[in-house]
Amino acid sequence: MSNGGEALKLAHGETEQVATERATDKARTARWDLWVAILAYAVLTAVVLLKLEGFSTEIVALVAIFGLAMVWFMGWRRGKQLYKRFYDEELHQLQGFSRGGEAKASIPSPLTPRQTEIIDHIARGYMNKQIASKLGISEQTVKNHMSTILSKLGVSDRTQAVVLAIHNGWISARDIEPSELIKQD
Repeated sequence: MSNGGEALKLAHGETEQVATERATDKARTARWDLWVAILAYAVLTAVVLLKLEGFSTEIVALVAIFGLAMVWFMGWRRGKQLYKRFYDEELHQLQGFSRGGEAKASIPSPLTPRQTEIIDHIARGYMNKQIASKLGISEQTVKNHMSTILSKLGVSDRTQAVVLAIHNGWISARDIEPSELIKQD
């Protein structure tokens, strides 16, 4: 899932779905650990030794099939264990975000540092012309960045982009002074 899509789901309160997707991805990548690899090596070694000792192909094939089934079963069992652990961790973390908890390990931002800087200025109430002046870039460049930001986050306006950025910890609302929200020159 793209970070923007994941961020949009979190903004809509779909934490359990995001937790399920993240846990599934983590479990899938961590399924094969050291013990499964050792068992696979042991099965391969047994098959080779049996063949070298002159056992019939049928016996070697049965040992190989049984061994591979054990490797698959251990990997599947380990994957289920990891999934449960990862799901609990992700759900706990995401529920903390939805209750306004501190973003300790927020969703990685899909935005570049410059785009994040622009969203931060928008959150402070600056208009495109003011942002361009503060950052020493053209107003058209600010508009181009805004189009890219909206597209990456899958939102339709700057307010939604700011809400999403604050919600996911990419920018902080705490650093915004009330005086900054008053119309800037």
